[in-house]
This record gives sequence, C-alpha cells and structure tokens, in this order.
Amino acid sequence: MTDGRVTSPRTAQIAAEFAERLDMLEEAGQVTPLARRLTEFTVAELADELDVAFTEDNAAPFVTHLAVALTRLNRGEPGIEPSSVVDDEIRGRLRERDAVQRVMTECEKLLDRQIPDSEVAYMTVHLCAIADEEGTR
Repeated sequence: MTDGRVTSPRTAQIAAEFAERLDMLEEAGQVTPLARRLTEFTVAELADELDVAFTEDNAAPFVTHLAVALTRLNRGEPGIEPSSVVDDEIRGRLRERDAVQRVMTECEKLLDRQIPDSEVAYMTVHLCAIADEEGTR
C-alpha cells in the first residue's frame, strides 16, 4: 500500500464487508479517510497472512478498534496506555503479534509516525480472539 487506495482483491472484499460500519464511523468524524484505508489494508493483509476470514459477525470490534486507533495516531493524539493484562493475554502469541507488527510498520510510513507497542498489543488481543474462534491458531 503506497497511497491509501484499494490495491488488492482481498482489500476490496474487506472494504465491501465493512463498508457500512466504516462509512458510519467516517461520516461521524470518528475515523479519518486515511485511517479507514489503512484499516482495510491491515485487515486484508492479516486475512491473507493468517488465513482468517474476517466478517462483520466475527470482526466488528476489531475493525472498529483498529480504525479508531489509527485515527488517533493520524490526528497526532497519544496512543493508549500499556496494560499488563493485555500483555499477559498475548504472551506466546508470536505469530499474531508479528503479523500485526509487520502491517503496522507499513502503516507507520503513511502515518509518518511510530505506532506504540501498546497499540499493537491491543490490536493483537482482538486478532487472537478472532483467530481462536476461527480455529486458526
């Protein structure tokens, strides 16, 4: 992803799946256009890398959290505080953590800002819950 536009069939599928949710968040000013595109890209990349099917039914909280977190960062607001509970929850989940970190490293380039480890940890918690539900661990 280099310019925020849909770049793959998977990204287009994700954009369509979560269009209503992301439209609502963007129209309410809770999500920036860049954060929306980065959310679609991130979810598509994670779906491909981890072989997880993200749907409105299983990933609505994840997509919302991701879009809002990326918006905070896009607006220059501080990241969320670290949590030992979150860290404990994802301990040993290196595959998921590494996947989120890899995609967030790409997002950092467009945000022109580093994404704090605490944000990556919270994103990973959501991803792990979905992966466990889908049986992809």
